[in-house]
Amino acid sequence: MGDQNLQKLKNCGAVIKYLMFFFNLLFFLLGMVVLGFGIYARIKQDDYNSALTIIEANSSQWTSFGSLCIAVGVFIALLGFSGCFGAVKEHRGCLIFFTVLVILIFILEIAAGGLGYAYRGKLQDMINNNLNTTFVEYRQNTTASTPVASSWNTVQRTFKCCGIHGPGDFSGINLPQSCGSQTEGCKDKVFNAFTDHWKEWAGGVIGIAVVQLMAIVFSIILIREIGKEEGYTVV
Repeated sequence: MGDQNLQKLKNCGAVIKYLMFFFNLLFFLLGMVVLGFGIYARIKQDDYNSALTIIEANSSQWTSFGSLCIAVGVFIALLGFSGCFGAVKEHRGCLIFFTVLVILIFILEIAAGGLGYAYRGKLQDMINNNLNTTFVEYRQNTTASTPVASSWNTVQRTFKCCGIHGPGDFSGINLPQSCGSQTEGCKDKVFNAFTDHWKEWAGGVIGIAVVQLMAIVFSIILIREIGKEEGYTVV
């Protein structure tokens, strides 16, 4: 009877080990996705720099965002790899280290998500106010070589828009060449450029959180099973 229970325990441990490996493989792949998004953000940096200028935001923030995504993606991928290694090799110390780090990351993600949700409504107001401020300067000389004028012209060409609300914003002066024949304003297009992928981001964060939670659970179970086999006192 004791041998049967021992065998069941071993079989359970084997199942948990491979489940742990599977979820950490997902964790690794999610890290690669975040890494890819960071690389994409760096590649598309020039497209967003002009938009950042006309809303009076620091363009280096977009560079920092891309770099942060790359760093986080690499970290998550390495963490997933260490979890896979700890599961396959049944290395208790590695699994404990992995579990503590994932729990800390999970807590930070919840905090960051809460802050992002709390401040989501302020982004529209900030963009509207700053667009109005920079447009006043741009309207005075649409052909000037200043950063604001150059950025407005670039945004109007890139996003295929004209003015804040439309060509009527230039009543009384010549319409800038960068407007072309566009009839739509830039306000919504600039805002959408920064928010279009929020749902995808939210879904990705939720997906990562679910994988993390499952990895934590299976890691703790596997640590307990390894501890029993190695003679540790398990609570």
